[in-house]
Amino acid sequence: MIDVESFASDQALTAAAASDIIGLLEQAIALRGKARLVLTGGTLGIKILGDFRTLGLDLSNVELFFGDERFVGLENADRNEHQGIVAWPELSAAKLHRFPEADRPLEKAAGEFSSKIESLFGPLSDSAPVFDVVILGMGPDGHIASLFPGHQQAENWIIAEKASPKPPAERLSFSYQALNRSRAVIFLASGSAKAAVAKCAIQEEACDLPAAKVKGLELTRWYVDEEISREL
Repeated sequence: MIDVESFASDQALTAAAASDIIGLLEQAIALRGKARLVLTGGTLGIKILGDFRTLGLDLSNVELFFGDERFVGLENADRNEHQGIVAWPELSAAKLHRFPEADRPLEKAAGEFSSKIESLFGPLSDSAPVFDVVILGMGPDGHIASLFPGHQQAENWIIAEKASPKPPAERLSFSYQALNRSRAVIFLASGSAKAAVAKCAIQEEACDLPAAKVKGLELTRWYVDEEISREL
């Protein structure tokens, strides 16, 4: 079952999502002593980081990842991590598993980081959850992370995207299989341009968009604005 919550503004949307995510992380820490959170880029993805900071999310027992990364230098303004640290400076001192920067070939970087993640979590084919919360934005084409419609990817923890439809062309991303290893998956989406693809992902069983291919093992929840909610 997919939960949907609707809000009048992006500000209210990300604030509510941040508060709920903090609750999920606190539950994970109480049960297992730590939590693993996958962050996302994009307008709402970066905005929610400021909400985490405002709400005082304690990162001392939280392992952090970004769901995908632009294959650029560490200080490049296009990099999700760079934008995230600008919005939430405490990230720079957190337990953040950083995607490689563009100082080696893309495929080599993907293989190395995939091996690192496998050393942490074991085989991708296992079914046990490894993340507590995955946050995902969604593009108007229904893409999530750097997983785009019609693009075929190998079944690895980390995939290399060589031809992103939006620049920069080269990216690294957690795969569908990896993102589906989370207890909770939280989608953030707003704007009329995304209404049709959100409806497909949320309501249509045969939807083939990337956003329809990732669900939480225990919880899948969409936080949407009224423009999207009216189409559901």
